[in-house]
Amino acid sequence: MKITLKAGLIIGLIFYSFLAYSCTREADDHQKGSNDTIPSGTDPSYNLNLKDIVMRDPFVFVDTIAKKYYIHASSGDNQSFTVYESKDLAKWKCLGKSFIASQTFWGKSDFWAPDLFEYSGKYYMIATFSAPGYHRGCSILVSDTPEGPYEPLTNKPITPKNWGCLDGTLVIDSGQPYLLYCHEWLETIDGQVCLQKLTPDLTATVGDPVVLFNASSASWVGDISSGAVTGKVTDAPFIYRVSAKEVYMIWSSFAKKDGKYSIGLARSTSGSIFGPWVQSATPLNDDDGGHAMFFRDLDGYLKISYHAPNTYPTYVCIYDVDIFEGAVTIIK
Repeated sequence: MKITLKAGLIIGLIFYSFLAYSCTREADDHQKGSNDTIPSGTDPSYNLNLKDIVMRDPFVFVDTIAKKYYIHASSGDNQSFTVYESKDLAKWKCLGKSFIASQTFWGKSDFWAPDLFEYSGKYYMIATFSAPGYHRGCSILVSDTPEGPYEPLTNKPITPKNWGCLDGTLVIDSGQPYLLYCHEWLETIDGQVCLQKLTPDLTATVGDPVVLFNASSASWVGDISSGAVTGKVTDAPFIYRVSAKEVYMIWSSFAKKDGKYSIGLARSTSGSIFGPWVQSATPLNDDDGGHAMFFRDLDGYLKISYHAPNTYPTYVCIYDVDIFEGAVTIIK
């Protein structure tokens, strides 16, 4: 099935503008201070219900020290990210802008998919940007606190300069940091998921990227079209290690059966993040949702976060996940 992306891009501009507007009042309240001892269910400053948050690519960061959750999102202005905070995953509040690009920052558009990690005492955000004269690429931002403000670690893409890349995320394996990202299907036709070693300070890559798999390695993936290009998408790879010998990756594409945006599951048969990766025959969901990640909540329960549906309005979805004898199930 072929699906046009033109309508999706227009819709994205509309709902990101809505996000920027809806956050203004809550950000003003945050500047006045808040009472962190009040549960979010009774604290009136947490005035956003999860089911009402219109957002793409929700990456949930769990702050085990402050006992809070954070999601950063595009502000829709091709200039900034906005941050949301919760104490219980049900009620949220907007804290305002977490990153505002300076005029000298290389990225001038997109501002997609900010993923957040704690590493070596700092907080690092990896997001996707574009600009005239550049290929689409991922950059790393840094802050002293999970809510920000963030600034560029280096003022350039961390992904290969001659590749169109997106949806970068951080993987720490045996103490070594890696960058996991997608080589865009618009260039490769058959989208790729790639892994590349990072320096300990995350300022540069080491060696060449390793292609872990192509979109066509999953039998459930179909074609989409954008302009004159038709191919298979890889989006949003995320690695989750269950044990020393069990490593899973979730990623997103469009299903051959019905064209829905879907979450794929791959398993490393060696226990190594380099694979080989074996794809599940069917996606994990059928609600036209994707760009997913796993996390454990403050009580230790495994959760999945993603957006659905893939057309406006698209909402944050957070569900329990069960992993039993190799089977992964989203519990709604």
